[in-house]
Amino acid sequence: MDFVRALTFPFDDDEWLKKLGIATLIQFIPILGQIVLQGWSVEISQRVKRGSPEPLPGWDQFGEYVGKGFTVFIANLIYQIPTVIFACLASFSWILPAMGAGSDGEGFLAALGVGAVVCLSCVIFLYAIAAAIVFFGGYVRYIDNPQLGVFFQFGDNIALVRNNIGEFGMAILYVLLAGLIVGAISGITAGIGSILATPFIMYVMGHILGQLATRLSANLRPAV
Repeated sequence: MDFVRALTFPFDDDEWLKKLGIATLIQFIPILGQIVLQGWSVEISQRVKRGSPEPLPGWDQFGEYVGKGFTVFIANLIYQIPTVIFACLASFSWILPAMGAGSDGEGFLAALGVGAVVCLSCVIFLYAIAAAIVFFGGYVRYIDNPQLGVFFQFGDNIALVRNNIGEFGMAILYVLLAGLIVGAISGITAGIGSILATPFIMYVMGHILGQLATRLSANLRPAV
């Protein structure tokens, strides 16, 4: 995968300033803005996968970006339900010592509460890793077949990641590296650069995952 290309490809477009400028403004729309940018990122991935000569999309397909972004948003939301449940249980565990305040079992309940929080935190961490593996496998397959059900074909998604763990690891590393670049620019510019953070991450991630989907196309199993 070509990380430098993912960083610089927008500037080959004659209208790059207009397209990225609109993306920057859209991010400030509460909730909807992030959904639209996610759909825009999916469109970038699809264009890269198709080998489009114009991989940076304009904004004449706004409705399509809403639809694609909303699908990814819903899938991610469903994936986070177990995390929310575990987090609620961990929060409840902190109440245990208060329930036994002044009683002989206060110390036991305090120890039990701390133990429960530690265990649940480990569960949340392990689940987050597992969910990320399945989700990214689904995301790459979603590029070829934009259906919500693709994200929940767990066996196929896990197999895709397992069989191409090096490629997925490199793609995630590049996305994290893009985040570090944004952080550095934001620090140098006293936070001003953070205005461009979301559009930057979205277009880099879109291009990287499009490259990944292209490389794995021979191993992608169509969604049914």
